[in-house]
Amino acid sequence: MLQDNPLLAQLKQQLHAQTPHAEGIVRAHEKGFGFLDVDNKTSYFISVANMKNVYHGDKVSGTIISNNGKESFEPDTLIETTLHNFIAKVGFQNKSMVIYPENRPFAIRCKVNAQVSEHLKEGDWVMATLISHPLQPGKNSFFAEITQFIVAGNSPYQLWYKTLARYGLETAAPDYHELTIAPDEMENREDLTHIAFFTIDSENTQDMDDAISLAQDAQGNYQLMIAIADPTAYVLPNSALDNIAKMRNFTTYLPDFTIPMLPKVLANELCSLKAGQKRPVMICRVNIDHLGNILDDMSFMPAWIESKAKLSYSNVSDFLENQHQLLLDDQLVDRQVLSQQLKLLADLCQLRMTWRKNNALTFKDNGDYRFVFDENHCVKNIIKESRRIANRMVEEVMVIANQALTQLFTDKIGFGIFNTHSGFDSKYTEQILNVLHDNALTDIDKTALSSLTSYIQLRRLIDDNDFLAARLRKFQSPADFAIEPQPHFGLGFTAYATWTSPIRKYGDMVNHRLIKAFIRSQTFTKPELEQLKTMNERRKMLRLAERDMADALYTQYLTDKIGQTYLAEIIDINRGGARVRLLDIGAVAFMPLSMIHPVRNEIASFLDEAVIKINDEICYKLADQVSVMIHEVKTETQTIIVKLMINNE
Repeated sequence: MLQDNPLLAQLKQQLHAQTPHAEGIVRAHEKGFGFLDVDNKTSYFISVANMKNVYHGDKVSGTIISNNGKESFEPDTLIETTLHNFIAKVGFQNKSMVIYPENRPFAIRCKVNAQVSEHLKEGDWVMATLISHPLQPGKNSFFAEITQFIVAGNSPYQLWYKTLARYGLETAAPDYHELTIAPDEMENREDLTHIAFFTIDSENTQDMDDAISLAQDAQGNYQLMIAIADPTAYVLPNSALDNIAKMRNFTTYLPDFTIPMLPKVLANELCSLKAGQKRPVMICRVNIDHLGNILDDMSFMPAWIESKAKLSYSNVSDFLENQHQLLLDDQLVDRQVLSQQLKLLADLCQLRMTWRKNNALTFKDNGDYRFVFDENHCVKNIIKESRRIANRMVEEVMVIANQALTQLFTDKIGFGIFNTHSGFDSKYTEQILNVLHDNALTDIDKTALSSLTSYIQLRRLIDDNDFLAARLRKFQSPADFAIEPQPHFGLGFTAYATWTSPIRKYGDMVNHRLIKAFIRSQTFTKPELEQLKTMNERRKMLRLAERDMADALYTQYLTDKIGQTYLAEIIDINRGGARVRLLDIGAVAFMPLSMIHPVRNEIASFLDEAVIKINDEICYKLADQVSVMIHEVKTETQTIIVKLMINNE
């Protein structure tokens, strides 16, 4: 009777209305309690008991309880949970299977989907789907279903397979057996097997997709031939294999772990431009004058080539920079002829870099980081590799090839798959102008920010100002794809289409087919907008996977490096401190304000100014280099905490 009493119900409603409420995101602490983050400044404590009814990242609402002057939060309504499809580790409690969501010591009862055929063992990793949540109506506990086996708990590749599963990426190359060149692709290919093409790649590269041949005429013009591997000779539009490539869009590159977009036999054998092997290619002939300008008499054609030498970046750079002997695995080409070509290519590279600095944009060379693994696939070293002359040579040749294609698409076809970049994101216009005006650049207005010419001028103006360049970098728009020509602000080009990596990028395969249709006077098939959307989404997933893998490997490497010092650059300043990049190894770490200055009320970060002040004086700012010490490494959250080192501390 009491529960149906309308007076009692009214009283409950009144009490509920008078009780303070809050809505926010749950943040779990490793010790079992948590917090409800309402906004950047407000948070409430959640007890261990109440944390059993929520999960880290849940968006919930509930009541604020005051007790002895202290406020805490009791959740009662689930708005949204992050625990939908998730990675978990298999465990057992009282002989019953449970799962522990990745990086959270939180047991969830579960069942196994009938399609999961593996016999699951403790420590195995699986994908699971949440079925019930304690805050859902009619539910009182977490319960999930295991939907997919990921990797055994004793596999040395756990990090890799978990990362791929997290983003729904494939774990192996396409399985395909019958691969032959289409009959039409055998015809009308010019035989260029007598020409001394060569490849420059990393020592271990198997999928070599570009080769180069270079000469110079009496007028000083460079006569460049670029050969690009031709997988579209094997993969016909809308075939089963084409549909696989269309879905994958890119080859997946993780440290020491590559998943090809195309079958390995195609990527690493039939299309790879190996020395001494006859291969189908698409050729671009292009002439460059003594000022670095690409002349209008460029041409494209299908051909056969036989690369005469496989060269490595390090070997070519040693040869050109240090006069070391050029190492050749075979004698398919005269050493003197090849040496002359490489020296000529170095000259062309320097000429084109100057041309791009004057007519477009170039990037600072920050180097790359390479993980070195032991026999158990654990990181034993991290090597910083600078981009040397050979890397820049190949890069400049690929830019030339892509500019030639862009001109063909723009002038003759009207469409293709273009890489685009719109410069600054328009939603940050006011903040950008404030930053510029604070740095005495008051003559720049909204119109200038959306103009390619003005953007190029601004970039040249600020690129030597590391602090200003870093502040503006976070306002950049992301790269995108388009069907019609659109500017690429980042490169400083009015348009930019690529075709030089068809083994690794589906968009380049599409552009190959457009080149062939033009050469053969066939009907052009316009790319679909849906395909561009798929490419963009897949590229984002790949970048997130690369970031996650790097974070996991850096955490693994630094676990036993507590107390070691590194030179670091401040790459971001937030409310709690600064994010820094360790320059020798590339790891990103967090430096809390408490690890910068011991007196909390004397130090503060100013996000709008991108500075940290102590006693109202600017002491550190974005792009500053500082010495830091590894203070703590949290493997479960892949977090690296560092402490500022001052003087000889």
